[in-house]
Amino acid sequence: MNQGTLQSEFTLCGVGIHTGTEGRITVCPAEPNAGRVFVVNGATIPARADYVVDTQRCTTLGHNGERVSTVEHLLSALFACGVDNARIVMEGREIPILDGSALPFVEVILAAGVCEQSVLAREFTLESELSFTDRDCVMRVIPSAEYTLEVTTTFPQWEEGRALRAFRFSESVGDEYIAQVALARTFAFDYEVRWLLEQGLAKGGSLDNALVITPPESFSTPLRIEAEWCRHKILDLIGDLALLDCRPKMSVSAICPGHRNNVNLAQHLLKQMSADNRGSVYG
Repeated sequence: MNQGTLQSEFTLCGVGIHTGTEGRITVCPAEPNAGRVFVVNGATIPARADYVVDTQRCTTLGHNGERVSTVEHLLSALFACGVDNARIVMEGREIPILDGSALPFVEVILAAGVCEQSVLAREFTLESELSFTDRDCVMRVIPSAEYTLEVTTTFPQWEEGRALRAFRFSESVGDEYIAQVALARTFAFDYEVRWLLEQGLAKGGSLDNALVITPPESFSTPLRIEAEWCRHKILDLIGDLALLDCRPKMSVSAICPGHRNNVNLAQHLLKQMSADNRGSVYG
């Protein structure tokens, strides 16, 4: 399978959920092997796991004193749509949250068009099992001929939130991603929202861009899809593992994942890719 990029550039504007400030991104085509790269105030920040500088409440990349935060939804959409190479020019330092899902990104990516390039995609085939536990989170990756993800959510204070959902990348991944993953919104519990607001955080959060859950069965707006919260965890996992900058072949199982755990896994895998000097440009 060959690498892909956009046929034409697109621009999106909107508020950042954490900063509350207006931002603007222009996503442009890029040459083969360029990868997905952010440009912030002239500084280039590759969308790779070794450039992650913070994972508190979102994934933040940084380089040469510049940062870009909340990259996971955009990267999830670009990866699922087959965009390996893109230049993302930032005005501001946070990706707009839009409606809290990846669907608006997918829609503009498909409208701009995705074209195949003449260079083979970078692939990584896992050869041995990798697993680790971090508090309530358990991450396990095993070799596979394809790329699959399985997420389990459990919450001590919300028994009804236990769910297990899986996603498999296939030739029709675009349609399946839209139907099963992309429309799932970011979420928070009502008590978390109160705390964030008291701390002066989540300045751009609203009922238009987040699902607020009040246990046991109250939601700020109707669910778009069953177990929407679990599917959003898959969305985030896809975006964070897109920081491998390749197309993996492996099966990922994640219990109670978060950005810290996702990025930890990506960094472990990136080191293995570098050591193997196989299927990547990092060796």
